[in-house]
Amino acid sequence: MSESDAPAVSVLVVNYNAGPHLDHCLERLCEVAEEWPTSHAGLETVVVDNASTDGSLEAVRELEGQDPAPEPALRLIASARNLGFGAACNLAVREATGRYLLLLNPDAWIDATSLQRLVEAMEADARLGVAAPGLHYKDGSRQLGWAPPVGVVGEAIQKFRNRFEGAAWNHAFLPRLLRPLLGQGWFSGACLLVRRSAFEEVGGFDEGFFLYFEDADLGLRLGRAGWRQRHVDQARAHHIRGVATSGMSVEGPGHRGEQRGPRQPGLTVDVEREYRASQLRYYGLHRPRWESRYLRRRLRRKYGTLEDGERRRAVHSLLEER
Repeated sequence: MSESDAPAVSVLVVNYNAGPHLDHCLERLCEVAEEWPTSHAGLETVVVDNASTDGSLEAVRELEGQDPAPEPALRLIASARNLGFGAACNLAVREATGRYLLLLNPDAWIDATSLQRLVEAMEADARLGVAAPGLHYKDGSRQLGWAPPVGVVGEAIQKFRNRFEGAAWNHAFLPRLLRPLLGQGWFSGACLLVRRSAFEEVGGFDEGFFLYFEDADLGLRLGRAGWRQRHVDQARAHHIRGVATSGMSVEGPGHRGEQRGPRQPGLTVDVEREYRASQLRYYGLHRPRWESRYLRRRLRRKYGTLEDGERRRAVHSLLEER
């Protein structure tokens, strides 16, 4: 396919048992395609299914095989096992042809005008690697989409910010204040437009992060490579949050459960262990040695007094492994 024939945007959706949320996501993408300006050379959607068991894989297969073909053009990649979010995205990129990559969770959606604004921001700045919309919950309330760089200070600040998620200052004023002090930070991969050339330059997602912290790691590496990242005013997306990976069962060495995002009450032991595994890996790769040691001491204290013996043993075994 020549560059002029390639679609402007490849939408990448990683699915695992998202059920009706995936249906809704794809329906919204069909609405985007109907309104998409032809000057932007079209859209395509690549869905990677991570071995779903809820029937959502079959539903996408049925949609893919429709005659006439759905718009935007739909391609399905069915994995025999759960690859994790980052590895599945990398697989989708290898099959995609767009100049820009829209990372989109199956429990998220965006409208055509907002997507167009993201593309226009990319085309106006050749060194813009990431264009992010404002994130909103289904009811329209604000959702945090940007976070400061991961680290002892950054995570403490983000924990404070989480308490005031709906406050206007938390989405505009505070990020502008923090970026010059702490660095670019990173945007949530729930809905994010990434320049393909930037993504490929840094090697895509680090597949060593099976879940959690992969978007923070990508944002950090893009920044180090000189790519800018910014929120685009007037572009907005909706994200239910938690549906895309809630209760995942994961096949493969060392992976039994998955949930992207911070720990929430009711998550499985396996999910929490995976979160801590990625957190420790990120600190080991990107943070000063004293921060890694501090994190390990904090986790030993936290889980050493935990009444849940299974959860305590899971995290302590992880600390011993590393």
